[in-house]
Amino acid sequence: MRAVRHSAEGIEVVQVPDAAPNLESEIISVRSASICGSDLHLLQFGALPFTLGHEFAGITSTGRAVAIDPNVPCGTCDQCRGSASNRCRTATNRILGIGADGGMADSISVRKSALIDLPASLRLEDACLVEPLGVATHGMRQAQLVGGERIGVVGAGSIGLAAVAAARPLASEVGLAARHEHQQAAGERLGAKVAQGEYDVVIECAGTSSALERATEMCRPGGLVLFLSTLWDSVPIPGFTAMAKELGFRWSFTYGEHEHGTDLKDSAQLLSDNPEIAETLITHRFGIDEAREAFRVASDRKSGSIKVVIEP
Repeated sequence: MRAVRHSAEGIEVVQVPDAAPNLESEIISVRSASICGSDLHLLQFGALPFTLGHEFAGITSTGRAVAIDPNVPCGTCDQCRGSASNRCRTATNRILGIGADGGMADSISVRKSALIDLPASLRLEDACLVEPLGVATHGMRQAQLVGGERIGVVGAGSIGLAAVAAARPLASEVGLAARHEHQQAAGERLGAKVAQGEYDVVIECAGTSSALERATEMCRPGGLVLFLSTLWDSVPIPGFTAMAKELGFRWSFTYGEHEHGTDLKDSAQLLSDNPEIAETLITHRFGIDEAREAFRVASDRKSGSIKVVIEP
């Protein structure tokens, strides 16, 4: 079968052995897999020994339409036992598409407990967004919103726009600080305004020191800065401003469970109820044989890309 991998020559579509089932897994025929900023960052490490893709959806052998939780928690550490498996102490080495074979392939073997059943109205071609929107949905829980807050978002890539979509039903207003015009326009289609004034909660979604500085400036005294970005390096906190405002800082990592269900099930429902989210975020689609061009487009934000999807 075909799979997208990164070799010394760059992104390639290669032939790999067919996915093999076992008693604890299902074979998923992949229908959509989207490119994440983390995928682009991984390419900097050179040749990778696994298939890329942690945002994907497909069909089981029995016809179930599913999205996938790519995390593979150990199930035995203190975090897993404490219902915080997204903080599993060893799972980062096993995340599909990051430490093990992912979903940019014709098919993949996935543990049965990772399957997220999709609402009937959610198209499989759009369901790869369940994972990134789940990141934003989890972030809203981490922010401990009570409803009616003014929420600011800094950064308008796919995670920033997902944050807008997840925050809008809960906030009195969402303000977006975007770098590119097409990103700001996308945010406005999802209900955001151009960021102005101070906000109760500011969500940092760019992962840069300048974005953190902007978030700190936008946050009201006593407010909260929430990190949805992936910080690959140390980023300095603007100390005096943060101190003088007595700001709080909180991190959010992937997605998890709560008393009423899971963040990924919530994000699937949010996508189903609001088709404009997928219509706004997905700007490009490519067949799997066009994976190299897909990655090129995804890496060029000036091209107008937000979320680029590969369809095997």
